[in-house]
Amino acid sequence: MKKEQYNYFSVKVQEMAARLEFENLTDMCRFAETNQVDNIFILHGEKPEDDFFALYHNACLLLHKTQGFKTLENYLAAQEKGFPSSVVYYDSMELGYTKHEDYLLVKESGISDLATFETMKKKGFIVGFPLFKELEALEPKLFELEEPLNNPYQLYSYAKLHNFEDCTKLMEAFAKGFMDANLHTAAKELGFPTHADFIDGGKRGFRTYGDLKISNEMGMRDSQDLLRYADLEYVKKGTTTHDQRVLLIVLSKIEQGKKISLNKLNTILQSNIEGYKYEDTEEMPKWFTISMKDINALTSFLEKSEHVKQYGNYNADGEFFEINKMQDRSIVLDASNVAHNSAGRVDKKVYAQNLVLMIEFLKEKGFTDVIVIADASLRHKVEDSQVLERVKKMCTYLESPRETTADIFLLQYVKINHCLLVSNDTFREWKVQDPWAAENVDFYRLSFIIKGKEVLMPDLK
Repeated sequence: MKKEQYNYFSVKVQEMAARLEFENLTDMCRFAETNQVDNIFILHGEKPEDDFFALYHNACLLLHKTQGFKTLENYLAAQEKGFPSSVVYYDSMELGYTKHEDYLLVKESGISDLATFETMKKKGFIVGFPLFKELEALEPKLFELEEPLNNPYQLYSYAKLHNFEDCTKLMEAFAKGFMDANLHTAAKELGFPTHADFIDGGKRGFRTYGDLKISNEMGMRDSQDLLRYADLEYVKKGTTTHDQRVLLIVLSKIEQGKKISLNKLNTILQSNIEGYKYEDTEEMPKWFTISMKDINALTSFLEKSEHVKQYGNYNADGEFFEINKMQDRSIVLDASNVAHNSAGRVDKKVYAQNLVLMIEFLKEKGFTDVIVIADASLRHKVEDSQVLERVKKMCTYLESPRETTADIFLLQYVKINHCLLVSNDTFREWKVQDPWAAENVDFYRLSFIIKGKEVLMPDLK
């Protein structure tokens, strides 16, 4: 029906007997096309609303009011794009919008420029808005916003304010309960699948979703609960229960060479186990397993467990436990700390020879299991790097990966093995991060002085 273009002529109204009026402009356009009429007259009345489109055919003037349209092509375009009137059509064309639904959005939303509208289209907010309303209807609790979002422009404005790149990312976040892009990104990086999990994890002190998931599976209350569990997992020996592991920790902290009665040991053990109770309810955690429910079970474990023997031996006749001498235990050296500490030197340089002196000193004192843990960078810092080869032949020498501090491995080794640690480092920063280090590392740490070729260690008896 639509023609490419008509020829238009403005004419004055004359009296004419043969004069017919179409019922609508659509019929007029169809008639013109059917009869191959190219020339269209425009009859101007006293007012614009009295203007007519007209065509002359078989000595008859056929006409219809223009309804405010400048051309029939404009009328057909308005019909095709859904514009209800010429006023709306021309206003839309002037603003640059070719579809009625786009024009309506502009008017309803108060969008002031075409560039904003095109950006909204490009980022999916025009087609995404109905999907948003569907999701909102299904999950109204997810969208308890301060102001409702009633059109695509409001949705787009909200997205900009809350750092969403496009509608797809906004919908992904909204579906999981996140109202802000930065918060959603942070939660995803930590593994949290939903906003509810993220908030729950934060309230209970869990930094990652993995920790939260484990705690939920094991009935843990908070991150402190998980830390206490993890610390006991570090010292897991075979099939030992949690109370047995606490006992091993207790034995590792008793002064070397000391004898302790069974009753006193049991008192200390029970006091340490009590420390795992929740302060507010006085209840033991659900995850904490107990097998030594009386002193007989404690005695049996002391007599039969191979894990106990690394700390000492139980004398059944005397009903006491004798702690091994200090020299019977493993001892780990903080290589960088030892290499840096030379009393009386003015050059403050780093020497591998310090490690040789320390290892020789410890072996003279009766230690047989000596482990050295060093930073990867130590070999580049020592003045006598060739001496490191001698050190590696004298003991077990472990080196941390590049750009990873040896402190991590030192503390983990002590935590797992409850061995002695030679270092003048107080590990202050690690005590802040790790409750275990804060409570325990000083029990195992031996300080020292290296002066010349002499090693002084006051805690070593």
